[in-house]
Amino acid sequence: MKQIKILLTLLSLLLAQPTFGMEKSVLFTVDLEKLLKLSDPGKSIILANNMARQALQNENEKLETELLSEEKQISELRKTLSIDEFRVKALDFDKRVTIIRKEQAEKEKLLIEKVRKEEANFLKRIYPLLYELLSDKGGSVLIDQRNVILWENSVDITNEAINVINRFFDSSISDIEKKND
Repeated sequence: MKQIKILLTLLSLLLAQPTFGMEKSVLFTVDLEKLLKLSDPGKSIILANNMARQALQNENEKLETELLSEEKQISELRKTLSIDEFRVKALDFDKRVTIIRKEQAEKEKLLIEKVRKEEANFLKRIYPLLYELLSDKGGSVLIDQRNVILWENSVDITNEAINVINRFFDSSISDIEKKND
């Protein structure tokens, strides 16, 4: 008799739960990195940042070539200069190299900070769009997929978010162009 009561209790609990797949989720996930990489405004940010990185890399390579050439010239002078004259030139060269390295390292640091700020600003600009999409789906929680271990694909709204972002920013650009005409 006790087993029948337990079985009936479990059965009633099971029947009282919403049917799997029938309940509406209030929790959704989004891949924020994918939003940056695949949305049109995100692609523009990435392209501009990659171009800035490449320009800095080109500048570094040019400086390296120039410094190697100068170092070779100074090494050649070693044969004709006194030890004291050579030491002065070598120390001056080392000081310049140290200054150039610090300047280039600072430029790289500033570029990294700029990239992070632009990516953070992109996310700030799309949060209202994500909120609207979440609300339209009847959701109340949106979680970055990097913080989730497992999820059902039906709660992933990344692709929908990319479409919303692209439409919004495309229409914003069109509005700006119309105002400028």
